Amino acid sequence: MIFGRRGRFERQRNRAAASAKGTPLEDFYAIDPPDFAADADAVEMIAIDLETDGLDAAQDAILEAGWVGLTSRTIRAATAGRLRFRPDCRLSEQSVVIHQIMDDEAADGLAEAEALATLLAALAGAPLVAHFAEIERGFLDAACRRCFGAPFVAPFICTMQLEQRWYPATRAADGLRLGKLRARHGLPAYRAHDGLTDALACAELFLAQRAKRGDAPVRLGDLLAR
Repeated sequence: MIFGRRGRFERQRNRAAASAKGTPLEDFYAIDPPDFAADADAVEMIAIDLETDGLDAAQDAILEAGWVGLTSRTIRAATAGRLRFRPDCRLSEQSVVIHQIMDDEAADGLAEAEALATLLAALAGAPLVAHFAEIERGFLDAACRRCFGAPFVAPFICTMQLEQRWYPATRAADGLRLGKLRARHGLPAYRAHDGLTDALACAELFLAQRAKRGDAPVRLGDLLAR
């Protein structure tokens, strides 16, 4: 099954790379991701969190990106980064309450295309770890299509999916939220809705999930979101 998914991924990535010529995505696609059959414990990954002005990737803006490098056994704190995006319109009232990012702070961020190019350079070549990864995947894809006319294709590991696959349980309606799962694995509570803090929180959850599996070998492809 890994090889079938790897083939589909490579075809999608090759098509995306062909349409990204002359854009920052061309450099992103020039660096190949690790083989899906590789030992996951030997792969360098990046945990990422996006804070957004809503949940509709087609029309809502990315406000902030936070990321940190890791393996499935270690977090590389020195690689942590945070990037503020400058939206084209005023932020929604609800967004300001949730993220505590005010209009004047957002105005100090980088324009979307510039911020996106900087972020792509930081993410190139690594599998991306995110909680409910479809949010990050969808917003990055929409932004790349909008700014560069080409899709965003990268391998994602979703800590929410991993929890469902590895540790199925009967849960409350909000039982798969990042904070709830961290508590289930004995991890401390962090303030939510901060890009860098949430990226670190996701990285720690992933390490806890992997550690609970013990020393049994895991291939990268076995971790990837489906």
